[in-house]
Amino acid sequence: MRRFLFWPHLVAGVLAGLVILLMCVTGVLLTYEKQLLAWADRAVNTVPIAPGASRLPIDQLLGAAAKPIALTLINRPDAAAQLTLPGNKLVYVDPYTGRVTGETSAAARNFFRQVTLWHRWLGENTPTSKAITGASNLAFLFLLLTGVPMWIQRPIAWFRRGLSPKARHYNWHHVLGIWSSVPLLLIVVTAVFFSYSWSTPLLYTLTGEKPPGETKALPAGPGPYEPLLRQIDAPDWQVIAFRPAAGAFAVEEGSWGRVDLKSTWTISGDTLIRSDHFETLPLARRLRFWVRTVHTGEAAGLIGQTLAGLASAAGAVLVYTGLALSWRRLRLSRRRVDSELSAELR
Repeated sequence: MRRFLFWPHLVAGVLAGLVILLMCVTGVLLTYEKQLLAWADRAVNTVPIAPGASRLPIDQLLGAAAKPIALTLINRPDAAAQLTLPGNKLVYVDPYTGRVTGETSAAARNFFRQVTLWHRWLGENTPTSKAITGASNLAFLFLLLTGVPMWIQRPIAWFRRGLSPKARHYNWHHVLGIWSSVPLLLIVVTAVFFSYSWSTPLLYTLTGEKPPGETKALPAGPGPYEPLLRQIDAPDWQVIAFRPAAGAFAVEEGSWGRVDLKSTWTISGDTLIRSDHFETLPLARRLRFWVRTVHTGEAAGLIGQTLAGLASAAGAVLVYTGLALSWRRLRLSRRRVDSELSAELR
């Protein structure tokens, strides 16, 4: 089996190795994106709490800036509300006074935006770059599926010291391959859904279900919205995002990775209707909701994010050691050919 799998594994790694390396390195940089963005905005995303102060109605908070696209509330006493403005601009508002405390860190968000662009599309969102990253994701999946049987056949459970460079690379490749194979498989399989539009319809086909049709967002009307907000039955809410153009409140009752604890409440006249119940959704749709948070590790909270980041780092080392071993094999083959030619000429 090892001989049968080795050469396809090596060829796929050489062809897609550099793109996979880029995706792994940028994946590491994106591991704690949300936490780092919150830290970068720490001077403006928290507010002082005056004794006896109460939150303003969301109608007043929406009026703190011109033409807001969305308002996000965080269930923490010192958390500022967030207003999303045209041009993907984000400002923070004191929920007790309505005062704008400041804008988000443009440098931090631009950095992560560029890293995401390289992570998904090699720095440029074009059909060619999408095709390359999509093919590289499939190649990475193939490398894992062919690598696991070879790593298990010759199991090397831990790192060893005092090895030559070639033996060290071989040791690292097998150890990291064994320990990171499961999280990497989850990351790569879910990445396919971002790379290819056919993956979601295929998921519905495999589960024997029909893909949902397109739904048009209905405007929420002029308000007031505060009475509607108070109708939401979610005592353990953590985040509520309201989009007037969509006429809906998106509610998160757990950490941002728990898609099963998210709900949408749609405005219908002067009342709210919960428009989705996760447990009653089709299986394919529930699985599709989990795709992104499984890919980033957020489905398991901070521990999951950390594991995803470590797996991405392991993937980068797997590519490096694999390419190093392939290069040594190529040099050795060339030396053998040169020595055979020299012998024939003599």
